[in-house]
Amino acid sequence: MTNIIRPDFGGRGREAEAPASAEAPTEHHPVHVYGTAAGYVVALLEDADGPEGRAFKVVVGLAAGNTIEAVAVMPATDAGRLDADAAAMAVLRALEIVEQSSPLASA
Repeated sequence: MTNIIRPDFGGRGREAEAPASAEAPTEHHPVHVYGTAAGYVVALLEDADGPEGRAFKVVVGLAAGNTIEAVAVMPATDAGRLDADAAAMAVLRALEIVEQSSPLASA
């Protein structure tokens, strides 16, 4: 399951990525929103525009922002949806743990 969370999650540099095109950003509507924790929202998108074709993407982004990043990509099948649900719930639970152990949570 190397498509769940990369070992370098959050640690890779953006310089290595291809620059974004000058087109207007694509607007995506979530298939499902799993919840919000530690100031982040976890949601599921169905996307056919990526290089992998039609896929489910578990995305995370600041709840107060409009930028998201895919943390898991699964094929758009019934089995892919089950895997995406499991991955999203794991990410959400991890954020809940971070939120509970945050110094701001006890204030």
